[in-house]
Amino acid sequence: MGEERQWIAKILAGDTNCFSCFVTKYQHMAYTIAYRIMENREEAEEVVQDSFVKMYRALPDFQFGSKFSTWFYKIVYHTALTAQRRQSVFSGYEEARPEEITEQEVNSASGLLEREDRKAIILNVLKELSSDESLLLSLFYLEECSIEEIHQITDYTVSNIKVKLFRARKHFYEKLKLIMKYEMEELL
Repeated sequence: MGEERQWIAKILAGDTNCFSCFVTKYQHMAYTIAYRIMENREEAEEVVQDSFVKMYRALPDFQFGSKFSTWFYKIVYHTALTAQRRQSVFSGYEEARPEEITEQEVNSASGLLEREDRKAIILNVLKELSSDESLLLSLFYLEECSIEEIHQITDYTVSNIKVKLFRARKHFYEKLKLIMKYEMEELL
């Protein structure tokens, strides 16, 4: 948290170039959060850009009452939810969702394992989950946020987070098990 205090002090003193330190450090997870909610690359990128602008404007008010990352990810989360609501107002009843994995690829886990490393497979399984489940698993396991930090980001109750995480783990395991089942069938 010390380096973030220094960055904020420099930015507030007029060194706007120091803002790139925040972008470098937080852009990946910010994009992950936005993408889990928006489910569209371009819209997620726009949410991240808007979030960084909001963060920049709010820097003078940040008091270090929580971790900086938690505070910023909350901005990203709420910006994405707002964008999603705005989007749903203008979209029709059918939501176009591009298929990123063909049925043949899903049925051939060994082919997936040959073409992608484990991290990519995990990310593909996360895409199969609901945006809520995917976001919670990403925050908890990939970003290593505590339950309390997730509560601060999402405003879900602690007990609700625990229940949702339990269900998300179960759904993740079921999807992964399905992929592994196809691989085992191919080996036999």
